[in-house]
Amino acid sequence: MSNVMAKDRGWAWIITLTSFISMGLGPGTMKSLGVMLPTLRQQFSTQTWVIGLSISLTTAIGVVTCPFAGALSKRLTPRHTVMTFSILTVIGFIMASLATSVEFLMVALLLTGFSVGADAVITGEEAIWFDKYYNISIAISQAGLSLGIMIMPPMTQLLQDIYGWRGTMLLLAGLNLHRLVCGALLQPLQTDPVELEDKDFFKRSRKRQLQENSVITNLVHYLDLSLFTDAEFISMLVYRLCSGYCFTGWLIYLVPHTMELGFQPYESSFLATIGGFGNLLAAILYPILKICTPDKTILYLATFIITFALGLDPLVSSYHSYIGLAFLSCIYVLATGMTWLSVYKIVKHVVEDDKMTNAMLWMNVADSIGGICSGFFSGWTFDVTGSFTLSFLLLSAISLLALCPQFIVDMRGVWKARKYASL
Repeated sequence: MSNVMAKDRGWAWIITLTSFISMGLGPGTMKSLGVMLPTLRQQFSTQTWVIGLSISLTTAIGVVTCPFAGALSKRLTPRHTVMTFSILTVIGFIMASLATSVEFLMVALLLTGFSVGADAVITGEEAIWFDKYYNISIAISQAGLSLGIMIMPPMTQLLQDIYGWRGTMLLLAGLNLHRLVCGALLQPLQTDPVELEDKDFFKRSRKRQLQENSVITNLVHYLDLSLFTDAEFISMLVYRLCSGYCFTGWLIYLVPHTMELGFQPYESSFLATIGGFGNLLAAILYPILKICTPDKTILYLATFIITFALGLDPLVSSYHSYIGLAFLSCIYVLATGMTWLSVYKIVKHVVEDDKMTNAMLWMNVADSIGGICSGFFSGWTFDVTGSFTLSFLLLSAISLLALCPQFIVDMRGVWKARKYASL
């Protein structure tokens, strides 16, 4: 007889709730730091790219923490991993509020990046807990990201005006403490008692086997390095890397970009709220589109829309059109949300459940690498040229480049199908 803690029902929807909260906290917090960028630049009397790089370090640590989180989840449990990483994240924000130099701020924000590993573990658990209703579950989680982007930027601007940037950092620490509760709610998936007993026996046997194996064999097991033999998975990794570059650049530099055009801080931060509304639309529309449209078709179409939105930004900015910038923000984040949801589904189709957590963690590693590069190069381009025109044009080009590996994989599949059909 099946236990109540089975796929697509019961506790599975609690996992969706935890993912909803964590997805809102992650990008929402980074957008808050983007709002604080002009203040931090003035406070520490430094260049734009230095603060931009410091903020991007919130995802940079994901390059290290995500593989570590995957191995720790296998060795211990996802619950303990998320709770530990959440505490380290909160400590990082508290340290940031005490920063007296850029170097100290960088170290503090590096610690906050443990949230990347925690969020990826939760996302992996969500993929494991769902089959039939996975489209609906990830759409609900995406709605959490939307609300985070919509609410946190103007809220951060308000808190900064009232409490200063140090007080705002402490309040961000309090908000991120909610991730600790999310970790406490994670439960192992259970089905048939006989199957559970078989799994326990397999785990004990596997543990004895690993103790006898070499270090390299253990690394392959705990980090699921065999994932890198799958061309489809690698193409999605490259896509997430380029997507992470574009989204981090937009997330950090949108507010400074619009303020540089002459708009007020509250007007600039509200553009991020409009972008969050676009992501909310993606969460609503995706399950509907999935009824009649394959994931890869959605991925291709949404990527072209992203390229269009980012490429038009310099033209709209030259006219100082607030409505135009708001429209581009909305459709950019709408299309980005569609691509993320499509990538999650494609990965779920090509990866087995026992490797799903590490698959999602490696996706976040790629996203983090893209974020690090964008935090530096997008800010450095502004410092060199004096405007964000070239930065946004590069984001547009890189968004289109993201499709190249997946296009090659798809063309290879078409060629093979035609070859077999001709035999």
